[in-house]
Amino acid sequence: MSVYKAINAVQLDLSKEGIGKDRKNVQQGYSFRGIDDVYNVLSPLLGKHGLCILPRVLSREVVERQTAKGGTLFYVTVDMEFDFVSSED
Repeated sequence: MSVYKAINAVQLDLSKEGIGKDRKNVQQGYSFRGIDDVYNVLSPLLGKHGLCILPRVLSREVVERQTAKGGTLFYVTVDMEFDFVSSED
């Protein structure tokens, strides 16, 4: 199976299963899906179809800012690339 066929197969399976917004942000009152929710659904599908995602950090920028109350916030911007590799190719 080519890498594109594997990606398509993962997408097809993911469209059937989906990833629900089962978590709740109490402070702002909205539902969301966390990164762990995504990994827990996506990981078995990638393995099933022999697909690996290899991340690569191109750059990382950290900016420190002060809040109105004098606290510290860190804004982190990461520029990434991801390679999709099929175990069959």
